[in-house]
Amino acid sequence: MSATVRVTDVSDPAAQETLLLALAGELDYNNAERFHHDLQDAIGESRGDLVIDLTELTFCDSTGIQSFLKTRQTVQDRGGNIVLTNLHPRLERLFHLTGLAQAFGIQPTVADALKALRPSQPS
Repeated sequence: MSATVRVTDVSDPAAQETLLLALAGELDYNNAERFHHDLQDAIGESRGDLVIDLTELTFCDSTGIQSFLKTRQTVQDRGGNIVLTNLHPRLERLFHLTGLAQAFGIQPTVADALKALRPSQPS
């Protein structure tokens, strides 16, 4: 497996108080601790919601899932929500099988994730 996973801030001003991050690479036992540190650095003291685009994440093992769970707890402790998008089919299946799909509010695209976090207000 690869020794790296990259965390990139791809936030868009239109997303308002939502931090958008993109992951790339492979997330496994060898790099999960470094990934968690990089992810925490990217989040900083943000108190809003978090959307993580996993389009370029090619592999994730149980240690990676644990990092996502720790991040979810951090975001929720600050009053935010976390949504994962663009999961590869195997990873999405794993989230559904473990019952974590609802906990992360998995959405097919970043646009869908933003809509889920900020539903339209009735006129």
